[in-house]
Amino acid sequence: MSRQTIIRIVALSIQAAVLLLIWQGFLHPVRGGLLVLAVGGGVFFLTRDCSGANQGRR
Repeated sequence: MSRQTIIRIVALSIQAAVLLLIWQGFLHPVRGGLLVLAVGGGVFFLTRDCSGANQGRR
């Protein structure tokens, strides 16, 4: 597995855990939602391809 795939899997499990905590009532929905967005944004910036290799340019 590549590094990006591992980061994405870990981030999805963190987001799922946060959503479960919100659903169980242990975490405030606004704070939990912001945490989910922060994790998703962080993963986007960590796993994006800056080289342009996947953008169709050669």
